[in-house]
Amino acid sequence: MRAVVLLVLLGMALSLSAAPAPLPRRDRVEKPTLDGEWKATQEKGRGGGAQGGRPENFTMTIRGTQMKFRVQEGGTSMEADATVTLGTGAYPRTIDMRITRIRVNGEDMKGEQPPGLGLYTLEGNTLTIGIGREKRPTSLDDKSSDVMVFTRVGR
Repeated sequence: MRAVVLLVLLGMALSLSAAPAPLPRRDRVEKPTLDGEWKATQEKGRGGGAQGGRPENFTMTIRGTQMKFRVQEGGTSMEADATVTLGTGAYPRTIDMRITRIRVNGEDMKGEQPPGLGLYTLEGNTLTIGIGREKRPTSLDDKSSDVMVFTRVGR
């Protein structure tokens, strides 16, 4: 009887040791994301021209589909909340922004805002966004768009 039990245990041990090795994990490449804190570094003006300059104090926070803008110029501060829908595929990708709330100097502003239809590119920690006035621009050099360049300052 003892020999039978030892034989069964030996058989179980051999079958467990003969199990195939697990497959190696595939390297997980982090997908580029717009999530984070952004600071405007350049305002290129219409069609990406050099007319603009550097915005005085323009920051943006993106978390998933939520976006928050903060602009401080002179004695005026403006905050805006928006929902954002991002396109996929090759750059430049589409971006749709719908303003849900605007506050100027702490007071809520009334009125419906038209959606902002645009394009964006992301290169490392540099985000370039072009928003069309009446329709989506066809490129970031399109004369119907306002183009801004942002640098990621935090995640």
